[in-house]
Amino acid sequence: MLILLVRIGFVILAVVIGLGSGQYFYRSLADSLPGWFGGAMGFGIAITLIAAEHAFRRRFTRSLVAFLIGLGAGLTLAFLTLSVLRLVLQDEDLYRNLDVPIAVIITYLVLITVLRGADRFRLVVPFVEFRSERQDAGSLIVDADVLADGRLIGLMRAGLFSQPILVHRRVLAQCEANAANAEPALAARGRRQLDGLAELRALGRPSVEIDETEIPNATALEDVLTGLARLEGGRLVVGNHDLYRRAVAEGIQALDLNGLAGTFSTPVRAGENLSVLIEKPGEGRGQGIGFLDDGSMIVVAEGADRVGQRVPCTVLRLHATANGRMVFCEIKKG
Repeated sequence: MLILLVRIGFVILAVVIGLGSGQYFYRSLADSLPGWFGGAMGFGIAITLIAAEHAFRRRFTRSLVAFLIGLGAGLTLAFLTLSVLRLVLQDEDLYRNLDVPIAVIITYLVLITVLRGADRFRLVVPFVEFRSERQDAGSLIVDADVLADGRLIGLMRAGLFSQPILVHRRVLAQCEANAANAEPALAARGRRQLDGLAELRALGRPSVEIDETEIPNATALEDVLTGLARLEGGRLVVGNHDLYRRAVAEGIQALDLNGLAGTFSTPVRAGENLSVLIEKPGEGRGQGIGFLDDGSMIVVAEGADRVGQRVPCTVLRLHATANGRMVFCEIKKG
């Protein structure tokens, strides 16, 4: 709201200045132009500046302290600029028509910059400390692997996470590039990632935002994710264990989705004996399908003809998928 009021005030000032000083720049045509032309020119310049500033915006919270600091810095810079300009310009008439527009433009740009950057700084005044009060402080920053993981949607629906979700623009670009890839497997993964993002947005709450922040000296996508998590003071949610280890080593709060899922999973190891209720035939020849208490699918070799029966099985191996675990077993002999 504060930035909106500043923008409206800037447009009004630009129109007034255009009506008052604009004639100096087109006085040779003044007789052939309507009286409101100067105001329209000021309005056009103001809207152009606002559009340019908005196009390169970053998500920042505004505060009264930031407004006062920005206003003071803008006026100071405008004063210094006009002082130098007075020494350079020999035409006093030109200076009188430039001083107010330049002061307004400089003050506006500095003010907007400070307002948008307020939460990137920690402002300390004697006896009073102003900390960032971002609505999305403590956001969840997710990587592309997590977007393709259906378990994240389940955790959100269960209410385990309530923080806003940030998806960096470069993560979205990677998902789109994957979806457009000629390799079928990579293209399918990219589509799952985009579908996962759409499902997160469809939940409504928590909010999902595409972050446009440029992270300095970040070349690889991992650099962007760790840099954004550090900048936002948020938590990095990953499906890549190497990225998780790096984030922890750098002191960044991180959550390994696979590790979290493993915490809720029934502990099962290769060679362990289980009693499995065969619920339905599997897709493979002769396979039967059952489930653990945590929902993990059990594929039982030669179990298709034992549907509806509980049979003793031996675990052969485990396979992790985007939707959980698959446990492969064989019916215990004897």
